[in-house]
Amino acid sequence: MSETPVILFGLGFTSLRLARRLLGGDRRIFAATRKPERFAELAAQGLTVADFHAELFPRGAVIAHTIPPVDEAAQEALHEFLVELAPRRIVYVSATSVYGELATVTGDSPVIPSGEASLRRYAEEQWVAGGPWAALILRAAAIYGPGRGAHRRLAVPQTPALNQRRGPSGLVSRIHVEDLAGLMERGLDSELCGAFPVADTLPCSTEAILQWCVEYLGLDPNQVDISGTVSTGRWVDGTDIVDRLGLQLEYPDYRAGIAQCIREEGWGSAAPLRS
Repeated sequence: MSETPVILFGLGFTSLRLARRLLGGDRRIFAATRKPERFAELAAQGLTVADFHAELFPRGAVIAHTIPPVDEAAQEALHEFLVELAPRRIVYVSATSVYGELATVTGDSPVIPSGEASLRRYAEEQWVAGGPWAALILRAAAIYGPGRGAHRRLAVPQTPALNQRRGPSGLVSRIHVEDLAGLMERGLDSELCGAFPVADTLPCSTEAILQWCVEYLGLDPNQVDISGTVSTGRWVDGTDIVDRLGLQLEYPDYRAGIAQCIREEGWGSAAPLRS
């Protein structure tokens, strides 16, 4: 393993998983976050957590950047901080929203951002790619995992149904949070640069996922309302980055991934799980 220290920018849904994967070795792992006191448990495991003060972090590190762009002032401050740290490499998690209204995305698809959020995402990609460091950009499809994803509609029935649809198929491409964290982990020490779409191998509508969950959990389909679950995504081919980094997805489709989510969330106490 490389001795170059790693700095996590933000400790959110994905970067928390990455932090846990990185801890326990000889490598120094840091995290920059506005509320370091929230992560005492990880600090006890060896993660150095601090606010965004450059003097508290090493220069020349590898950075895992997962902070979504919010506004221009915040991004300028973040960029100044990044430049001061003079990293060797940045792995930035963007989103497939930069492909705009495209219903099908491959590694060769053009970027056509539409809407303020996707324009900000793409602007951040361009800034990261244009810096004096190596850069790998992961354009993640819908990220799901324990506590987050389509399956949660069965755990929290009051969650409003999705009511918009992008693309003619109604399919949604997803990526399990552990697989995204695994790609980030491998990407930190890779020499690979560029921007790549990230997704599992089986796009699926939200309705089909919920139907599968009902069967998997042994629920009575007549007592479960999955109406109104119109999908809001696109079909994404994420095989290129997986192949280039030499990985195999741990959860290559929603069936493996959601089964893991249900086990980790402890649904076994509420419904009979099937193997």
